[in-house]
Amino acid sequence: MNKLIQLSTVLSFTLLTACGGSSSSNSTPETTTPTTTPPSSTAPADTVTYELTFTQEWTAANFTTNYPSGTHFSPLVGLTHNTEGGIFKRDEVASPGIVLMAETGGKSTLKNEISDIQNAGHSNYLIDESGISNGGKSVTFTFEASQDFPLLSVVSMIAPSPDWFVAINSLSLFNDNTWVENQTIELKVYDAGSDSGLRFSSGNLATNPAEPITLLSSERDDTDFAEGIHYQTGKHIGYIEIKLMQ
Repeated sequence: MNKLIQLSTVLSFTLLTACGGSSSSNSTPETTTPTTTPPSSTAPADTVTYELTFTQEWTAANFTTNYPSGTHFSPLVGLTHNTEGGIFKRDEVASPGIVLMAETGGKSTLKNEISDIQNAGHSNYLIDESGISNGGKSVTFTFEASQDFPLLSVVSMIAPSPDWFVAINSLSLFNDNTWVENQTIELKVYDAGSDSGLRFSSGNLATNPAEPITLLSSERDDTDFAEGIHYQTGKHIGYIEIKLMQ
């Protein structure tokens, strides 16, 4: 009888050990990776509305070289679009619409070009707003963007000038599945490449053949710009602030 009990005890100990059931205080517990549940979130809206404020800082104090009289900015024109729907590219020749806007402030041709972009399925919203008059400080308006057309481009002529303009060029408003909530863009001055005038008040002097669009750089005695900003002061001619409306 004692042999049977002893054999039973041995078998029980063997099975317990094989199943990892040792009660030894020297055993090492198994390491596990904590499971975390991401916080619940609402899917981003397909279409949103932004408020855009364009503020100019073009003053004689900020831009001391050959500052002209009667300074203003032409009506703004632009669009929200996809990667195929831009209205200009740096280092490429400007379209007729960009040239007309940059030389005269006219936007009819550019609006027709935007209409063609929309008809091709690359944009769904036209921006057609007022500019900043002589003595004015800023202009504010709203526009729509969607996940299919999340890029923003908008332009305005600097006046007077030969063919110079400010712009936002294909700014992405939807990144990493999230809408940009607030962004401020300091504006640089572009040269459309269609007029060879050297100063803000230069007379018409067509460039033939036209040159590619560049950031404005000029001699110190002319406008004193370098890569789109004032060389002496480092000032930007204005800025645009974009806010997501809730």
